[in-house]
Amino acid sequence: MFTDLWARAQNDLCPSTAGGLPDLTIWEHSTRVARLTEIIAGFPEVSRHVLDRAALTLAALYHDIGWLLQLRAGQIRSSDLLLKRTTGRQREMASEWMIDHLEGLLAPRGLQLAARIVRECSDRQARLPEVQILTEAESLDEIGPQAIWGMVRRQLTEGKSLLDLVEVWRRQQEYRYWPTWIRDCLQFPSSRVLAEERYQSLARFMADLQTACLPPIAPQDKPGPIMAGTR
Repeated sequence: MFTDLWARAQNDLCPSTAGGLPDLTIWEHSTRVARLTEIIAGFPEVSRHVLDRAALTLAALYHDIGWLLQLRAGQIRSSDLLLKRTTGRQREMASEWMIDHLEGLLAPRGLQLAARIVRECSDRQARLPEVQILTEAESLDEIGPQAIWGMVRRQLTEGKSLLDLVEVWRRQQEYRYWPTWIRDCLQFPSSRVLAEERYQSLARFMADLQTACLPPIAPQDKPGPIMAGTR
């Protein structure tokens, strides 16, 4: 069943570009989120709950199909995908589409639950554990080396450069943006531990990127040879 689910999701979430190649933006994000829900479901903080794993996986894979529905309707461009937070309207569109098009992948009750999980995702007041897990997985995918792809896409869309990206990171470091984000935006202690590991990996990547992107030293700025007897 899970094999069929993943194969169906890949077919649904990879629209063709103008050049005929698949756009993997939503698919890659959704697969990462689905894998994260599996990890989070094993956290000690969650182990006391009896979860509907099938409904949770379905919700994780399809939670952002609202973006593709708007793309197909001509309301957004391919370059817009995931560059902003998913809206409540997009989640509602995704939930309705799942009910209408995914019949048979799960029992009716499981499909209704999956649609509810998507609809309530990102609601910090939600009590349903599957909703809390998906919300946490969505947040965790915002941090780590894999998040560089979204950062670069955003810079390209705004006509900016890698140096601009480095400057954004420098300001985030100056204001301790990510440590504060980890503390305030994640619900489970185990998520914060995982997020800290991802943050450190991202920090190492960005440090190397900053070094590689430093502008070359102009000839007049290069230090000259040290002459004997001088300091």
